[in-house]
Amino acid sequence: METGELGILHLRRYWAKRLLEVEGRLGRGNARNECGLDFTLMHGLGLGIVEPPEYLFNQRPSYTEFEQWIVQKLGRLPDRALVERLNEMVSRYLEQPQRTYPIEQEDIQDSVLSAADLAFWQENGYVLLRNAVSAEDCREAELAIWKFLGMDPQNPESWYGITHTFWVSLFQHSALNKNRSALRIRKAFEQLWGTDDLWATVDRSSLNRPERDGINMSGPSRLHWDVSLALPIPFGVQGLLYLSDTSPEQGAFRCVPGFHRRIEQWLGDLAPEQDPRNLDLESLGPVSVPGSAGDFVIWNHALPHGSGRNLAHYPRVVQYITLFPHDYGIHPVWK
Repeated sequence: METGELGILHLRRYWAKRLLEVEGRLGRGNARNECGLDFTLMHGLGLGIVEPPEYLFNQRPSYTEFEQWIVQKLGRLPDRALVERLNEMVSRYLEQPQRTYPIEQEDIQDSVLSAADLAFWQENGYVLLRNAVSAEDCREAELAIWKFLGMDPQNPESWYGITHTFWVSLFQHSALNKNRSALRIRKAFEQLWGTDDLWATVDRSSLNRPERDGINMSGPSRLHWDVSLALPIPFGVQGLLYLSDTSPEQGAFRCVPGFHRRIEQWLGDLAPEQDPRNLDLESLGPVSVPGSAGDFVIWNHALPHGSGRNLAHYPRVVQYITLFPHDYGIHPVWK
């Protein structure tokens, strides 16, 4: 398997597949079931899954140019230890069967979720980890987002010059990277997955502005899922870090407690013509999960979830962070 100048397995194949997609020539047989491998490779490199395909679609670069772009985005060559870990991950993904999560038998050291937290998690499908990140680190990340958007946190008039701010496409920043590597966040995910062999996503952040003149600025406040609803739904976990203090009426995270335990029955009871994503999910009884800057919300991805409408006076600012094992189940069929 050719690796190019960076020495990373599967990277050339990823590049080739994306260019075939651009040309409409990527058939199912060309790629096998590699969506999980592509996902882990891009996040593991520190790039995420938004910017690389956008660059490949818009520029159609040579493979050498793609490797050069990676170095430019990261601001450095990937270090040798990371390359070795990525190559080991690729080999294991292709050669070993997927494990079933969560794993019960692995011994996780230095746990941060208490027995009460874990019982709450099992019952409700979400948990709030207090003080996951320091207030200072949250403030640095929040200020980076304000600067990226060209807004002044002290001047509400500056918040509304841009039509859409809910998703903030700032990926490469030292403050965001520091939060992605926060030890308490990592330990919480280790407990829930049952393994310490995890990779961190390089995801967007979000600035949820207060309503103005009765107009909802809250972005995708509608309850939804970010996972395929094709059964069986594999175990998966998502998370967000509050970068600013967030009250219930400030667009706080919302979810339907306990729905992970009954989603398969609920889906099975629907008529064939019913689309679960277009039903009245508010009738399922969502709750708000407020928090202080530095608190981290973790939820089972089978829960319907979303942000609330921001009826307060300050934006809700959050950073999305998820840690995941390379072989967790990504359903190949989107439904």
